Amino acid sequence: MLDTLKKAKQLTVIALDRLSDYMALLRIEMKLQGREIALQLLGYAAAALLSVYAMLFIGVAIIVSFWDSEYRALAAWGVVALYIAGASAGLSLARHHAARSEGLASLREELRRDAELIRESL
Repeated sequence: MLDTLKKAKQLTVIALDRLSDYMALLRIEMKLQGREIALQLLGYAAAALLSVYAMLFIGVAIIVSFWDSEYRALAAWGVVALYIAGASAGLSLARHHAARSEGLASLREELRRDAELIRESL
């Protein structure tokens, strides 16, 4: 029992000593993540804006092309379907990329290794 308490005390000292390392690593990773996120948001905003304009003009072009024909209503509903398909594709793409996010990977790896070390010590 005393041996277990000694080990626990030593592990607590090690963990407290590593806490400053974890905080420094967290600060570095947050700076890197912040830049990545800012650049991604800027790119997504530009792509979204240009995609909206492109979809709008494609829809107008399709409807205008069929204006004097009997397929005008069909063309208008086709444009609506095209917009819905584009929105669905955008949501699918966003979900796919959100699922692959590897934020704070270095910090997680350090915590995993330290937890493994603690398990081996006990």
